[in-house]
Amino acid sequence: MKISVRKCTAALCLMALCAALTACGPDGKAKETEESRTGQTEENSEIWIDGKPGNGEENSGTLNGTGNSNLQDGTGNSEVQESGAGGAQEQDGGIQARLIKDQTFQVSLIPLGDVTFASYGPDPAKNPMGDVVFRLEKDGRAVDTLEGVYGDNVRANETFNQVEAVSFPDYNSDGYSDIIIICSYSPASGPEAGTGYSEARIYRGSADGSFVLEKDLSDVANSAVADKTVKSILGFLGVGRGDAVSAGPEWKQAYIDYIMELDGEQWQGYNLIYIDNDDIPELVMIGNSEAVGCSIAGYAQGQVRESRLDRLGFSYIERENLLCNSDGNMDSYYDIVYRLEDGRLVQAAAGYYGAGDNSKVQYDENQNPVYQYQWNGVVMTKEEYDKALNAVYDTSRARGGYTWGQWLSREEAVQAISAAGV
Repeated sequence: MKISVRKCTAALCLMALCAALTACGPDGKAKETEESRTGQTEENSEIWIDGKPGNGEENSGTLNGTGNSNLQDGTGNSEVQESGAGGAQEQDGGIQARLIKDQTFQVSLIPLGDVTFASYGPDPAKNPMGDVVFRLEKDGRAVDTLEGVYGDNVRANETFNQVEAVSFPDYNSDGYSDIIIICSYSPASGPEAGTGYSEARIYRGSADGSFVLEKDLSDVANSAVADKTVKSILGFLGVGRGDAVSAGPEWKQAYIDYIMELDGEQWQGYNLIYIDNDDIPELVMIGNSEAVGCSIAGYAQGQVRESRLDRLGFSYIERENLLCNSDGNMDSYYDIVYRLEDGRLVQAAAGYYGAGDNSKVQYDENQNPVYQYQWNGVVMTKEEYDKALNAVYDTSRARGGYTWGQWLSREEAVQAISAAGV
């Protein structure tokens, strides 16, 4: 009986050894499977897929999550992650069947390194307006799920068509990989049902390897760019073309970042003007009321610097570094002349005029109000005031800071910034 047991044990060991040798190459290392080789790209190359098949990875490997987190499956429902041997496994495995193979591939991102960018279509059976899901996977585990356009990852009235393009440039030149994705959708109902349109998403990378959806910037890009491709979005952002992606002049990105952080309801319009004699314009923000007034933003020493004007009225003499804030009400008016220094407005001279008591305003023979005038603190006549003002600021050569009602929208301002200067 003991002899039989030993023989059986030896046989089993021999079989296990043969199986191990079969899975090894001549150098004793495990053979690389065909699935892991499929669709790999050269290190540090930029993935640029414009809806063309054959550029993706045929299989992304094990599609399991990390820890006990819940991941949105693109339908608005969470797929429960449960810990188990070999990592957390999705309970129903449904997301694996929705892998978009030609938009799933390996890429090297900074600072994450080599990862698999995986695209997963929605599950129409659960929600016909569920959106696509994008995940970054490493060593068979999901390291990040990109934020969707909507919180529940369900579209308002659109159905997902396809992923048209994906690219990984460093569009803001901060040293970290960013992600630009173009997807197409169709209205689910209404007169345009069945027609398709494209939508861009811009994700900003960071030092910790996470990606943040630049929602406002994406909205602006979608409004400003008609034909949405990776190249057109990069062009809108003001970055270069080709392998070496450059953000171009730093002031452009600084202005774009600045304008995107503004309260859109506070400012009714924008304009670009040239106050001093350089190639960097100044950004005009036009308030939605006299109380808000206008602001002038200049760029200097790597920063955007804002100067607030009183009320909405101002003019400037182009490229001569002179701006005059002229406004007032209730028989109290002013002309304050500024120069631009290090991106900020610095007062050069000031004049004030009006009635000492607006309840007792006197009028001349032409029914013009009789006001008191002073320039730089010196009381004088109106003629003297006008002469003093024009000695500093030639009003005959001044131009308005903007045309009422013809200002730029935020989207148009960003586009103008991208195209301006050098």
